[in-house]
Amino acid sequence: MIRGFYTALSGIMVAMNRQAVVADNIANVNTTGFHQTRTSSADFGLELGLSIGGPIGRLGTGNLAVGLTLDRRQGPIQQTGIPTDLAIEGDGLFVVRTPNGIAYTRSGDFTQAADGTLTTQEGFPVLDLAGRPIVTAGAPVVDPDGSVQGTGQRLAVVGWPQGEPTRLGQNLLLAGGPLGLAGGAIRQGALEGSNVDTAGAMTELITLQRHFALSSRALSIQDETLGDAAQIGRLR
Repeated sequence: MIRGFYTALSGIMVAMNRQAVVADNIANVNTTGFHQTRTSSADFGLELGLSIGGPIGRLGTGNLAVGLTLDRRQGPIQQTGIPTDLAIEGDGLFVVRTPNGIAYTRSGDFTQAADGTLTTQEGFPVLDLAGRPIVTAGAPVVDPDGSVQGTGQRLAVVGWPQGEPTRLGQNLLLAGGPLGLAGGAIRQGALEGSNVDTAGAMTELITLQRHFALSSRALSIQDETLGDAAQIGRLR
């Protein structure tokens, strides 16, 4: 009986956590270079059994949120005509320097500081292969291979990390392992849109809301059953 209580509660918690992720995806449907996070869940008992090296029984013990993964598929490329707008067609991440260290992004809606430094909207410098900020006298001219004409510099574009990256906010990522080799090309005067599947996200959100409602009902039933059992015990 108590086991069923915790099973229903775990279902509520998983639904809430996954709803938060899907809601964040939907909120960023118009964010440049945003890549959605995909969610899934697994049986808690099976996960625990795997972690300790043995089974803990055939009866399920509830859900556990697992498999939060970044969808690395490219979003739609949109032409803007703005020289500081850069998009990566294919695999790759731009490299920027933040006050807390190196970070990576697919968002190429850059701007230019007064001294000609190419920066993110937050003012973080965009780096070249040598780890130096990209600096141009005027509007940058960037070749498909990342070379910035008239500077002798080349944009640093790295491949996706082997591990799962961590979101830092401001559309920046922290590498979750060794970086791969970039296979994409730079397209100047264009931006990559969000790769959020709006229809799919809305469908998943509705499903999770139903999951939440059913788990809540199951919790209520468990509570009522526990109350009845206590009442019977008093009668005896």
